Amino acid sequence: MVKKILKYTVAAFILATTYQATPTFADPITNGQIDATKEQISDFETKIQQLDNRISLAMEKSQKLNEEINNQQAKIVETEAEIVEAETALKRHKKIYSERLKSLQLKGNQSIVTYAELLLSSGSVSEFFNRFTAISQIIENDTQLLNGLNEKELSLKNAEEQLTNQVNQLKQSQVELAAEQQQIEESKKQIEDDLAAAEGFLQNQLNQMAQQEAQLAAEQAQQAQQAQQVQQVQQAQLQPEPQSSVNHATTPSAVETSVTSSATASVVIANAKQYLGVPYVWGGSTPSGFDCSGYVSYVYRSVGISLPRSSRDQQNVGTRIPLNQLQPGDLVFRGSPAYHVGIYIGGGQYIHAPQTGDVVKIAAFNPSQFSSASRVLR
Repeated sequence: MVKKILKYTVAAFILATTYQATPTFADPITNGQIDATKEQISDFETKIQQLDNRISLAMEKSQKLNEEINNQQAKIVETEAEIVEAETALKRHKKIYSERLKSLQLKGNQSIVTYAELLLSSGSVSEFFNRFTAISQIIENDTQLLNGLNEKELSLKNAEEQLTNQVNQLKQSQVELAAEQQQIEESKKQIEDDLAAAEGFLQNQLNQMAQQEAQLAAEQAQQAQQAQQVQQVQQAQLQPEPQSSVNHATTPSAVETSVTSSATASVVIANAKQYLGVPYVWGGSTPSGFDCSGYVSYVYRSVGISLPRSSRDQQNVGTRIPLNQLQPGDLVFRGSPAYHVGIYIGGGQYIHAPQTGDVVKIAAFNPSQFSSASRVLR
């Protein structure tokens, strides 16, 4: 009997020693580190959305410049046609003026070279004054007409020059805008690279965390088994009475969260989900490609609600709602003025067209990342 007790005691000591020698991780990944990486990724996504918004605004400005250039060029064409018409009129009246002089010089079949000779050939004082009055009238009328035509031609040429200068200035603005847009795209490309690196780093952290959890679970199972063996040894020493074990099954309580929304909100959300996977396109407002505000305005138009085109203008529509009182169908915005917009769908989620390189998708709604919300559904 003593031998048996000694044998069980030694076995229990060995098992207990093994149980206490469980290895630990040298540098385990923590939830705090993973949360920090996710926050960094969120910052990168925010910067990309801001740059996407700047690019969309630049595209709108470029379109307006193109329209202004086309209008100014059309005015130049009209002005050039008016200049040609004025030059033709000027030549025509010069010809009439010249022919009138010739007719005066040839009157009476006498070769009268100048107006002075015509006046001196007058037979009487009254005839002299009559000729002088007629010649003065002709000269005055012709002079006024020719001066008027000259002034009109000069005015048209000045107008053409001004229009040309305006077009050149608009084209210069286009060049500057294109350079600015290129710089924005280059900055965006760098941030996208940083975002991809951060996402890769996050994935590595998650993989390492999963390995840690799997290893920890295995160790805990081993520890539980070892503890059970120790307990069995100790019970064998004391020869306890058999005990029946009772398994208590617990059934977790299910909490049903019902999200009530109006019929219109349900239709909006259903319509919004039809376009999951549609790629992000700058300035896009059709199912072939959306930007954030183009997507929202397209979805709401399907239920007869017309929204402005840009997110900053959409932010001023409807009734402002606190971020902790959101209902499905409410608009949620980042920035003030807004540079990004999405549709809250309930359950702590929203649907949006995130940024270039991405697609329309559903994401977790974090109120700390949003500046305001608006309710446009009644």
